[in-house]
Amino acid sequence: MTITVKFNDSGREPQEKPDPRFPNGVDLDASKGADRACCFNLPYPAPRVGTYSVVCDDCKFTALITVAGRADDPRSVKLPCKGRPN
Repeated sequence: MTITVKFNDSGREPQEKPDPRFPNGVDLDASKGADRACCFNLPYPAPRVGTYSVVCDDCKFTALITVAGRADDPRSVKLPCKGRPN
């Protein structure tokens, strides 16, 4: 399975310091306890403040992930797997 990731740039630089508890980023779980899920790496760290549009190329599940261009940005995302459409 593959995903398509698009960075939506806000054009702003981060204004706040990163959370020191996450110096190497976070692993984001957006699967909400789904029976099946897929985990993917994200471009890390993000270039600036903005969002990542993440789309599973197989099942078309879509997530919008906020990023801040800091060390505490998400470095991976776990998405629910809806399976391939018929």
